[in-house]
This record gives sequence, C-alpha cells and structure tokens, in this order.
Amino acid sequence: MDIVNDILLWVHIVALVIGGTNSVAMPVIGSKMATATPETRATLFAIGDRLATFGKGAMAALLITGPLILWLRYGWTVPNFWFWVKMALVVVMLVTISLSSINAKKAQKGDMEAGKKAGQFGRITALAFLGVLLTAVLAF
Repeated sequence: MDIVNDILLWVHIVALVIGGTNSVAMPVIGSKMATATPETRATLFAIGDRLATFGKGAMAALLITGPLILWLRYGWTVPNFWFWVKMALVVVMLVTISLSSINAKKAQKGDMEAGKKAGQFGRITALAFLGVLLTAVLAF
C-alpha cells in the first residue's frame, strides 16, 4: 500500500506544481489584457485558455488525490487546525477560479472591464495558493 500512497502523493505534487504555474502566469496574462492590441489579446487568450485547461485538470487531480491521501495514509484523521485553514483557502481558490473563468468569457467577447478584473481574480487566486502551500506545511 505504500507504493499507492507514494504515487498518489506524487500525482498530488505534480498537480500542485501545474496549479502553481497557473497561479503565477494567469495574473500576468490578465494584467496585460486591458491594454493589449487585438492581435496580442488573441494570443494572450490562446495562452490563457491552454493554461486554464491544464489548471482544471490539475484541480481535478488535487480534488481526487487529496481525499484519497487523507483516507489511505491518514485514516481520515485531520492533523490539526491548519488543515481546515488550508481547506478554506482551497474553497477560495475554487471560487476565484470559477469567477475568473466566467470573467474570461466576457473578456473574450470584448468586455474591457472584464479584462481589468482578470488580474484581480488572478492575484486573489495566487495569494490563496500561497496560503494553501503554507498551511499544508503547517498541517502536515
């Protein structure tokens, strides 16, 4: 069973790295949307859409492997208070990622205000991600 736990943890960490990449890259892309030329906007949207696809897959992997690890490795025993703070920050990330996705569709249709909001959602997601990392270290 140790090998299963190790593989689950590896998948979890790989997904975390992919998600972390998005947490850094998306705010940068989003911050350039409002002032970009139409050609550059098309390129930024293409890059953002590709990253979002990877990010959604990573989030799905995290949401699957996390509970499996908690069950198989820890027997559903929640380590401490920091675990719940981490879970709250994961919820913040899920909400801001969802809002960001809705906002991106508006921006792609030409809504300039949505383009300005993209960077805000990205920054909130990035801060929540950093909090998830910190609280994961404190929890485990």
